Amino acid sequence: MAAKFPNKAAWLPGKGESMVIDDAPTPELAMHQVRIKVAYAAINQMDAKLRVFDIMPIKFPTILGLEVTGKVVETKCPNFNVGDTVLATLDALSGAQYGGFQKYTIAQMGHIAKTPDDADLLKIVTAPVALFTTVYYFTKELGLDLPDMANLSPKPTKGTVLVYSGSSATGAAAIQLAVQAGYRVVTTCSSRNAHYVRSLGAHVVIERTNLDHVITALRAEGPYKAVYDNFGTADTGSVIAQAIGKGTIVTLVPYNLPPQYKDVMVKFQATPERHLSESSKKFLIEDYFPLTTRPGSTVFKFQPADLLGGLDHVQKGLQEQLKGVSAKKLVIAPNME
Repeated sequence: MAAKFPNKAAWLPGKGESMVIDDAPTPELAMHQVRIKVAYAAINQMDAKLRVFDIMPIKFPTILGLEVTGKVVETKCPNFNVGDTVLATLDALSGAQYGGFQKYTIAQMGHIAKTPDDADLLKIVTAPVALFTTVYYFTKELGLDLPDMANLSPKPTKGTVLVYSGSSATGAAAIQLAVQAGYRVVTTCSSRNAHYVRSLGAHVVIERTNLDHVITALRAEGPYKAVYDNFGTADTGSVIAQAIGKGTIVTLVPYNLPPQYKDVMVKFQATPERHLSESSKKFLIEDYFPLTTRPGSTVFKFQPADLLGGLDHVQKGLQEQLKGVSAKKLVIAPNME
C-alpha cells in the first residue's frame, strides 16, 4: 500500500509543538470510505485552536486538516469511482489517516460530494466545512429551514436571523443559506470587510466600530429568530447577550458567559458534521454542492482562497489563522513540491 500511495504529511507531534514534515501511513480502507489524492486542503480556525488549546481530546502525534478537494484514487464506497473529482469534510479527530494536511487522506461516505471534473478545486475548498457545519446548526440547533432549491431568491418573510461575524467562512455560508431560505439577515463585521459581507446578501451589516454601537444596533434590529456566533469567544458572547437580553446563542467554539447573563444559554456541538441528518446530507451532496461547484455558477459566493504553498507552509498558516483571518481562506497544496 505504501508503495502504491507514497504519503507525506505535516505532523503535529504534541500540543503547541511545531509541525514536522514526515512520511505518513496509508492504511487499508474500510467499507464506505474513499482515498483522496489531495489537491487542496483549507486551514480552519478549529485547526489552529486544536494545535495550541485543550478544547477537544486528541491523540498525538496527529495530522490536522478538516476539508479537502481532490481526486479519488481508491474506493470502497459504491457511490464513488476512481477518478471522481470530489470535495470532502474530514474526521481528523478520529485519527491521523483522516487529516487533510497530507498527500493522501481518507474520507467517509456522507461527507464526500462529487464535483464537476472541471470544477475550480482551489476555489471550492473554502466551503465544505462551512456548509456542512452551517447546515447542521440550521437544522438541528437553530430551528431554521434550508433553502428550497426551486426558489433560491425568496422574500425575507420568515423572521430575522443574527449571524455574528459574517466575514468568517461559516458566517459567509450562514448569510447566504439564510437569505436563500427566506430569512432577514443581520450580521456584524469589521469596516474593512463590510463591502464583502454586503455582497453576500445580508440585509443589515453592523460595522464593529465600537462595542456600544454594536450592542445598540443589534438591539434595534431584533428580536431574532436565531442567533449564530461564528467568532466564538466569551467576549463576543457577552456582546450578543447584552443585545438580546435572553435566549440562546449557538456558537462554533465553546465558551461560558459571565454569570450576569443567566437568561442567555450557549449551545455548542463538537464535530457537527458527524451529526447531520440523512436529509441534510442529501441536500448538500445531491443538490447544493453539484449546483454551486459548477463552473460559472453564482448561486454561492465562495471565500477567496489564499494559496500558501505545500506542506511546509502548514505551520505558517496555522499561526496566521490563530491571529485571525477573515474574508478569505488560507489553503495548502499537499502535493506541491
